[in-house]
Amino acid sequence: MKTLSRKLLKFILFAFAFLISTEILAAPDIKIENAWIASTEGDDDMSVAYMSLFSNEDLILTSVTSQRIKTIEMHNTIQEKGIIKMRMAHEIKIDHDKTFEFKSGGHHLMLMDFKGPLKAGQKVKLTLHFKDKKNQSFDKSINAVIK
Repeated sequence: MKTLSRKLLKFILFAFAFLISTEILAAPDIKIENAWIASTEGDDDMSVAYMSLFSNEDLILTSVTSQRIKTIEMHNTIQEKGIIKMRMAHEIKIDHDKTFEFKSGGHHLMLMDFKGPLKAGQKVKLTLHFKDKKNQSFDKSINAVIK
C-alpha cells in the first residue's frame, strides 16, 4: 500500500509540474486577421502587405519572413513638415487588448526582392516573429491572400 501511495504521489506531482510548465512555456495567443498582399504585374519586385493583430498580452513584433519573399520590412508612414515619408521600424509594439493595424497610410509591410508576379488569388505564407514580456521568442505563420 505504501508503494502505491508513493507512486500515486509521484504521478500527481509529475502531472502538476507538466501542467505548470506547459502553461509557462505556451506561446501567447495572437490573432492575425485580414492578411493580404497587393498583387503585382510583370517584373515588379515590390509590394505591400496589410493585416490586423490582436493579443491579450503585450508583445513585440520583431520581424516578418517568407520563403517566397527575400526582404520584408516593417514601415510606418509619417507626415513631417507637410511631406509624407516612410520610416522603417525595427520592432513594433503590440499593446494587449488593442487591435494593431497594418494599413494604408500607416504601418505596413514592404515586400521586396521576389521572383515573378504576385497574382491575385494566390496565397503567400508569412511568418511573424514575436517576443513576449519575458523576452521569449515565438513565431506565428499565416497565409496572406494576394488581392
